[in-house]
Amino acid sequence: MNKAAKEVGAAIMQMDFRTVVVGGKAYTVMPPTIDKIAGAGYYSSGAKDGGSIKEVIASLADAKLWAHALSWIIEGNDSLYETFCKADVNELVDALVEALSLISAENFLKLLVLMRNVAKLTAKPK
Repeated sequence: MNKAAKEVGAAIMQMDFRTVVVGGKAYTVMPPTIDKIAGAGYYSSGAKDGGSIKEVIASLADAKLWAHALSWIIEGNDSLYETFCKADVNELVDALVEALSLISAENFLKLLVLMRNVAKLTAKPK
């Protein structure tokens, strides 16, 4: 429970982020919002199922799709697309894996448990 509370606090204070290096430049990746996920999903819709996130990302045939998706995850638009097209493919894949690691079902479930406990405490009159 303490770990979940720490993660919720970090999210509220915007302390939950990752730094990725693409093309020799560091970028800060915040947990993606729905619109960023949707934008990245638009370009990665051709990915095939795989055993890990890295396998799914690697299934995309065109590295330009990775550049689009990563730009959407970081900026929420295609503004970094041209820069990422010049980067190494492995850097793009590793950066996407790192960015997508910020979306965790485990953390989401812990948050739900924490919120349910808070709701029970506030809903019961004493």
